[in-house]
Amino acid sequence: MSNELIIDTKLNGSEDIRWDLTDLFDSIDDPKITEMIGLSGDRAVAFELKYKNKINDLTPLDLNHAYTEFIEVFEPIYRVHQFGSLSLSTNTSDDAIKSLSSRIEETLSSISNKILFFNLELAERDDLESLENVAGLEDFKYNLEQTRKTQQYNLTEKEEQLINLKALTGKSAFKKMYSEYTSSFSFDFELDGEIKKMTVSELRSLRQHPNPDVRHRAMDTFFTKYRENKLIFTHIFNDIIKDYNIDRKLRGYPSSINVMNVNNDIDDSAVDALINVTTESYTLVQRYYKLKRKMLGLDELTLADIYAPLPNTRKIYTWNEAQTLVLDAFASFDDEFYTLAKSMFDLNRIDGPAVPNKRGGAFCSSSTPDLKPYVLLNFTGKLGDVSTMAHELGHAIHAMLSTSQHLFNYHPIMPLAETASVFSEMILTDKFLKEMDDKDAKISLLTSKLEDIFATSHRQNMYSRFELKTHKIISERLMSADELCEAYHEELEEMFGDSVAYSDIYNWEWASIPHLLSTPFYVYAYNFANLLVIALYQQYLEEGDAFVPKFKSFLGSGSSASPSQLTKTMDVDINNPDFWRQSMKYIEGMIDQLEELL
Repeated sequence: MSNELIIDTKLNGSEDIRWDLTDLFDSIDDPKITEMIGLSGDRAVAFELKYKNKINDLTPLDLNHAYTEFIEVFEPIYRVHQFGSLSLSTNTSDDAIKSLSSRIEETLSSISNKILFFNLELAERDDLESLENVAGLEDFKYNLEQTRKTQQYNLTEKEEQLINLKALTGKSAFKKMYSEYTSSFSFDFELDGEIKKMTVSELRSLRQHPNPDVRHRAMDTFFTKYRENKLIFTHIFNDIIKDYNIDRKLRGYPSSINVMNVNNDIDDSAVDALINVTTESYTLVQRYYKLKRKMLGLDELTLADIYAPLPNTRKIYTWNEAQTLVLDAFASFDDEFYTLAKSMFDLNRIDGPAVPNKRGGAFCSSSTPDLKPYVLLNFTGKLGDVSTMAHELGHAIHAMLSTSQHLFNYHPIMPLAETASVFSEMILTDKFLKEMDDKDAKISLLTSKLEDIFATSHRQNMYSRFELKTHKIISERLMSADELCEAYHEELEEMFGDSVAYSDIYNWEWASIPHLLSTPFYVYAYNFANLLVIALYQQYLEEGDAFVPKFKSFLGSGSSASPSQLTKTMDVDINNPDFWRQSMKYIEGMIDQLEELL
């Protein structure tokens, strides 16, 4: 049976599902890449000559034209940047792609430096607040509002330019090194008497292996790699976080998380409420995992067992089966959801298999409103991979519904960026539960969904708390590897309590979480969206079809208003702790339902 598991991870129909990037460029040698880079550069020069030191005197009509030309500067380089990023994600060891990506990053930094005067000068206008309501600037109302609200954190033009340039060999270089280095990891792992070479995704998929010994050895093998490289990861973590906090102190942000809160346009109090309410509900996590220990018949449940499959529920899905399940679920919700998701398959916008030198995990990439997004998966056939497919296609649907927005309003604000994706997972889960007659299958699905919720909300909350703790210390002094491990262990114990047993090797998990480095304090966005979606899905169940157009309009708004304003259109108050507690009651109800089935 375990032999079949590994074979299926390689022969599940995903191996030939590779995306087609020719909608962007034919290859990394395509001469159009140089043309597009040059076009953005030329437009930046022209924009600077036309507008520098003149923003204060622009009429509303002139300002509208300036905004439009500002966007046009970035459109070509965004296209090139996306192509370089996508190419690198499926071949992280290719030196030619690395060289192209480096060239793109340098060009983007140069272009940004050339025209960053625009927002700096705009922020100094005395009439900025009144411009937010002037006819002809409606499309840029939120941009103007954010420019005014964040003005106090701006540095001088020269300082901003220097930060951008130094980032190329500073934090950006460390982030790139981390991504390339961890993507190169391969593991020699003994399975059924045979040594197999595995990718990160393949090894991590063994968390769901039916044999506890395999699960434990797989996770020991995985985290041992990070412990063996502790010098590298400790330096990278300290240096990126130190750089982040030097920057935020220079700008005058009162705390590390406040930087992200300001960027997300969310009050500190709302994020505090989210973190506090989620921490309060750790008892639900502990209640569930004590239940799972009994379901697995184990004397002791370890962190290697928290994703273990239940007996008789080890179904492996082929690519075609997963595609059908996901598309059918979307069709049951809305015809447009189905059509948009299907187009991603039809137009080869998805890269499916788990292969060496491919970035681990999954993501959806969108650059400009005129281009359909792309989705990267590492499909190994697990039920979780089917949910991940629905999740990333939800991101793609979100992007395609937002195409009426201009570039700066196109990408949803971070806390709302996970809304469509998590909602799509719930559509899939709901359809599964409705159509299942088998009691064991329902139990399996409920456990899978609860574990998804805990991973998306409570574990992300744990990461946020770890960030709060380590940022506070590193902003004053560097932390040792032992201190980082101890801080992480404290958060593991806070979340899981006595429901699981802890192995010291898990203290190295912090080093394997790329979001902590790529975008500090990004992770609370997952928790925010997950709990928000639980509330929205309950609305959908109550309102039925009347909910759908309202929800699609909400998604189609992109980032044209603050999260508070956008969620109010869905009758949600994100500043009220009781709102977040309602979602916790829903989770508690799922545990109750599981207990009844047992």
